[in-house]
Amino acid sequence: MNWVTSLIRRIDVPAAIAAGLAGGAAFYVTMLLDLKVGRNVDDRIFLGRPLVKDPEQAKAAGTVMHVVNSAAFGVVYAAVEEHIPGPPWWKGTLFFNIENLILYPLTAVGKRHPAIRDGQIDDYWTWPAFLQSIPRHIAYGAVLGIVYDRMRRR
Repeated sequence: MNWVTSLIRRIDVPAAIAAGLAGGAAFYVTMLLDLKVGRNVDDRIFLGRPLVKDPEQAKAAGTVMHVVNSAAFGVVYAAVEEHIPGPPWWKGTLFFNIENLILYPLTAVGKRHPAIRDGQIDDYWTWPAFLQSIPRHIAYGAVLGIVYDRMRRR
């Protein structure tokens, strides 16, 4: 038995995907709210703009990428959550804020990113933009942790 088969048997993949999508929805709502009061750091455009030039098409492409990422990270979380101490909401919050710390340096593309270069979104590689990303990851992680815990118990 290889490690992938072992992992799939150990976790509840459908619950992990559903929980990842629920967490992704929480991230999305939080992002829409913080875009009204914070910097223009719209992850839909950040993800989609390298693929398409039109801002609305970039939002659509970025939304699809966000949904896929949400489901995939739900599975990654399920694979490691038993090693994270605390209640489900804390496990998810901790995991996804660590993920944010690890992956945030990818935003240093700065002026090379086409949407930043064109002024469609603000530069992510700033302290205010980083701080704005934290509530999004808290929302994602807390919801994912709670939903995965409840769904896998069934």
